[in-house]
Amino acid sequence: MSIAIFLITHEGIASNLLNIGKSIIQKPIDNFSYIEVPIDTEVNEAIEDVEKNISGLNLDDGIIFVTDVYGSTPANIAKKLAKKYETCLLSGVNLPMIIRLLNYRDEKKESILKKALDGACQGIHINI
Repeated sequence: MSIAIFLITHEGIASNLLNIGKSIIQKPIDNFSYIEVPIDTEVNEAIEDVEKNISGLNLDDGIIFVTDVYGSTPANIAKKLAKKYETCLLSGVNLPMIIRLLNYRDEKKESILKKALDGACQGIHINI
């Protein structure tokens, strides 16, 4: 089995990144879920929704929470859940990070986190 990945983002981000990532890597995706949080979401309600989705995941190898903007409502939700599940929160999601998360699912948590973060950073460039 692979580590569970759970994205918590603002509306439209997780679903679009995941759809594009799936089309790029062309492999079945399992043990991966997400929730998109509307701007006016009440945090405790969102936490309940996430918990319902988590119940469908296999957590034997652990879980990683991924979010878009650190300090935002989705990140605050993810931060509370990461503490509850004694795991980590990875913020600043972008497409290169998603591709790494999808490609290296069977690796240990520390390895997949490093590859995801490296992919996210290496995918950012400025050309002046």
